[in-house]
Amino acid sequence: MRKKNTTRQGIAAVEFALMLPVMLLLLFMLVEGVNAMHAYSNLLEASREGARLALLDGETSEIEALVQAVTTELNSEYLSTSVTTGSTTITVEVSYDYQPFGQNTIKMLTGEQSFQLIAQTTMPLP
Repeated sequence: MRKKNTTRQGIAAVEFALMLPVMLLLLFMLVEGVNAMHAYSNLLEASREGARLALLDGETSEIEALVQAVTTELNSEYLSTSVTTGSTTITVEVSYDYQPFGQNTIKMLTGEQSFQLIAQTTMPLP
């Protein structure tokens, strides 16, 4: 019969304790990345709809209201819209100061409180 090796007891608990912070950091980064991508997707959709409205109506005054309506999930306090009309194109740029839910962690890692997401759509004028 084999004798049970008692010198290796507790190794799994120590390995788990060492890996837990790394796994939690990866999980946090994954969730934060998904939230940032969702916010960027909303911005991109808003810039496309704004450019489409400008092409259809020829009016640029209603674009900011449309962007606000499309991005209802985002905090409108941190949202800004700019419309640039050139001789042959129209450009709608929507920017958002993304505020992560782990602001203290992000500030500690990057030195910044927030970071700016920018979505821009350029369409040719008819």
